[in-house]
Amino acid sequence: MGPACLPDRMRFLVASEGDEAGVHQQEELLGLGSWTRDEPFGGRAAWRLRDMILVTIPELHLDRDHLDRDLESSFNERVDLVVYLSKHRSESGRPSLTVHPIGNPGPAEFGGQPETLVPSAPRWMTAALRGLRHAGRALGYEVTFEATHHGPYLTSPTFFIEQGSTAREWVDREASRAIARVLLNLRPLNAPIAIGLGGGHYVPRHTDVALRRRIAFGHLLATYALAKASPGLLEQAVERTEGATLAYLHRKALSKPEVRDIEQRLERLGLRIVREADLPSDREDETS
Repeated sequence: MGPACLPDRMRFLVASEGDEAGVHQQEELLGLGSWTRDEPFGGRAAWRLRDMILVTIPELHLDRDHLDRDLESSFNERVDLVVYLSKHRSESGRPSLTVHPIGNPGPAEFGGQPETLVPSAPRWMTAALRGLRHAGRALGYEVTFEATHHGPYLTSPTFFIEQGSTAREWVDREASRAIARVLLNLRPLNAPIAIGLGGGHYVPRHTDVALRRRIAFGHLLATYALAKASPGLLEQAVERTEGATLAYLHRKALSKPEVRDIEQRLERLGLRIVREADLPSDREDETS
């Protein structure tokens, strides 16, 4: 059956058997929602609730490219969004709940394809960040974006939602339950779409702006990624942030020549470069 014959779009939530935090998030989703059993996917149980299908894969998330193609073929449903349920690991060890777009600005060190970004899901992902902020306060977890990084490779809008940063947090059922609640109540944020540039791996300025102002971020390219960027990376970030009309730069994390070059390229691409004061205040930081 061709794509034109596919039914309504679906969101797919994906857990990996090798990721304990993702498995716990899946179990909490099943406990909180009235899911019904669907046809198995790859010999493993699958469940359906409204416009969501919850599946498990045996591989680590990073190791399986084209999962969206396999999901569409198996369920005969058009893939609107893929959300990977995952653990988060960092050297800081701080309890954290994170969301991030995926793809490799440079080499493919952790799955996916080199110098290739995956379509982002700005309104869904930013709504998830806001929902997590509400939950994170109660749990004592930091809540943040991460910059675009790692695989796998898909051609459908995708983001990761994670709990960490150590083994202690990976088995924290309260954190898993908080993520499950956010996903069950998730609605896309009605806000202008932007790409974010500059800053460290956790892009703190973009996180703060997304929580305070009316804006939805897609791809987030940290300063380290821009410094090693291949030709065309900026254009690819815009192309794979569908609907992007804005760009926000963390100027203090970039040199003046870098800022001038980036601004000129963005203007040629038709994006409006904004500062925080240009954006309407929007202090809603939860989705449920």
